[in-house]
Amino acid sequence: MTKKIAPIDCPQQVKKSLTQFSQFLEDEELLRVLTHHQYAKNSLISMKNDWNNFLLFCLDKSVSPLPASVTAVRLYIEKQAQTKKLSTIKRYLVTIGLLHRCHSLQDPTNHRQVRFLVKSLQIEKKDDSQQAAAFTHNHLLALNNSFADSSILKDIRDVCIWNVMFETMLKRREAGDLDVRQIEYNNDGTLALNIELTTYQLSDDTSSFLKRWLDSSGIEYGPIFRRLDRHGNVGDKPLDDSSLYRVFRRASDELGLANEQAFSGQSTRVGATRELAKQGYNLHDIQSFGRWVSPVMPAQYLGHKENSEKGKLVFKKIKSWD
Repeated sequence: MTKKIAPIDCPQQVKKSLTQFSQFLEDEELLRVLTHHQYAKNSLISMKNDWNNFLLFCLDKSVSPLPASVTAVRLYIEKQAQTKKLSTIKRYLVTIGLLHRCHSLQDPTNHRQVRFLVKSLQIEKKDDSQQAAAFTHNHLLALNNSFADSSILKDIRDVCIWNVMFETMLKRREAGDLDVRQIEYNNDGTLALNIELTTYQLSDDTSSFLKRWLDSSGIEYGPIFRRLDRHGNVGDKPLDDSSLYRVFRRASDELGLANEQAFSGQSTRVGATRELAKQGYNLHDIQSFGRWVSPVMPAQYLGHKENSEKGKLVFKKIKSWD
């Protein structure tokens, strides 16, 4: 969603901020202040990574990142298009444009050369945004039957991840950020998870899997889902997106699914959305349960193309030609 962010209006502050954003960002604080606290932590993390990636390109080419020239942005996008999906490229452009507007600079992403390039990439990459394969309740039951009694730490962790992410519709970043402090212990022995402003009651099985993972790993505080080294030792750092991707590709392999049916870190949200719909939940209920800001994605997961497209229009900002 495009937010209206008031640009810096003090010349001295603009100069100072330009210097700060011409260096690699170590955390999200500068972005948080620049955007007047209007973005969630996960959005700021993505924005920071995207901006650092653009800075690296500009440093390598010895060109200015802020303000960036139209040519620099075009060359950057052409390079990224070799390996990145269209959705990622669009996110890069949003970040670059936002930082320019926040500093009262002309937005190079709004130039016709860049817009024509994006249009051509939309045609070229029209099939690269294929929806993630759905991780269904039946898939979950099959995996539980296979791994429920395993004493291998990796198996205990992964089956816990599959269950927790399915029941709470966790996003990949939320799974990485999930902390022991978010767990609630109920009198009946089950567990609940506090995610954003919602408490999610876990089933008996999922509660059991989560308690077994915590007991087996010895985790008492900090991130719940962590990396394991090749010797099976539990690390301090949480799983990142690539690690979660491997956890779900493992599920695909264990179930013997074809490559086109392989799971990704988004698959549990797709499958859980459809499961809730089968149980009679309406689109608004599913949107709320999955913590979406709009009904666009759940509508898309359910195949409601018309509703999805209408929802997308609400969040589009029509940019004038330069």
